[in-house]
Amino acid sequence: NFPPTHSMASIPPLNMSSSQRVGSLDERPLLSRNETKDTAESKEMQKITSYDQILHGDGFGYETPQGFAASAPFEEELHPFASQGSRHAPVQGQPQLVDAMPASAFDMMLGDTEGLLIRERFFWSQVLFGLCERRTQFKVARWHSGMPVSLEDDHFRDQPLLMDVYEESDCCCRYCLHSYRELDLGVFPPASQNQQTLGYAGGWPRNRTPMLVMSRPFRCPLVCCCFVPWPQEIEVFDGHTRTRRGRVLQEWRWWNCFWPCDRYIKAYDENDNLALTLYSPFCFGDGCRNCCAPSCFNRVHHSYLYRGSDTGPRGERKLVADGKIEIHWPGWNVRGICMQNSAAENFVIKFPRNATADEKALTLGAWGLKNFMFWERRMNQKR
Repeated sequence: NFPPTHSMASIPPLNMSSSQRVGSLDERPLLSRNETKDTAESKEMQKITSYDQILHGDGFGYETPQGFAASAPFEEELHPFASQGSRHAPVQGQPQLVDAMPASAFDMMLGDTEGLLIRERFFWSQVLFGLCERRTQFKVARWHSGMPVSLEDDHFRDQPLLMDVYEESDCCCRYCLHSYRELDLGVFPPASQNQQTLGYAGGWPRNRTPMLVMSRPFRCPLVCCCFVPWPQEIEVFDGHTRTRRGRVLQEWRWWNCFWPCDRYIKAYDENDNLALTLYSPFCFGDGCRNCCAPSCFNRVHHSYLYRGSDTGPRGERKLVADGKIEIHWPGWNVRGICMQNSAAENFVIKFPRNATADEKALTLGAWGLKNFMFWERRMNQKR
């Protein structure tokens, strides 16, 4: 007749100190005949230590440096737990915690954001040397509907930093597979409130935990008899809880072999239900709307985001898109002139109206897959 665990109400909040949390455990399991009071209190302290280890760990198997504190202001809000079904298996021996899941740091940071401005970092080494393949970095700021239709590079550069996106990938994959490489994109909060630009170190910052992870496995891009056996994909995970939030998948239609001007990407939720469809017209698609875009001739390249399918009940394409992903030509500057060799673009993501947190996460995953499928190819590299 011993209660197996504490009730949910008896679990202390994480914003309390260790001593306060021990004192607030007013509902404790009864002691067995061979168990002493000191042994029970020792187990409680081990449990609290597990909370702190999970909170300050990165959740993906990387060892956190000593003396690291969780990124403010998220430490009091995050309450990670170990979930099932994640691609990133927990480290053997790492303590597991199952509890009620609050809103993630990514969801809280975006809030009611209408959209995002994403500016990819420019590397001179990639422009001058076609063999060079750096790990990509992106500055993310807020977009709002009051901004101009066509944005200059200054709009992307001068907006306050909201998030960082860093790539983590293997050197051999980058140099051999280029834009088809296996990689992880981590979405990080700013290192400090005054941070305005990206750091110079490549890869994931070792002293920060990603809020969102977009994991892309290698898929052979071979087309066989108008069929793609291994479509490109990205899986989206919560960075702290390792919960799978969905996946983004390339949709290849048989007529793409003869008409490659209309491309599709579909996003599925954690239950593999269709959530979003991204339609990307190129060249002559959609009435040549994106012909020569993005360039000085056509400044903005448009991709259309639909909730669910992009077609109506009779198979016709929906006339009004729910959201957009755009690429804006930077202008007559170094970024604009060298864009074909640098692959450093400026993106605008316009979320669907009243988009949920999961829809925003999947939209970001669709942007990541679209970027590496179509826009990370450089003219100074042989394909």
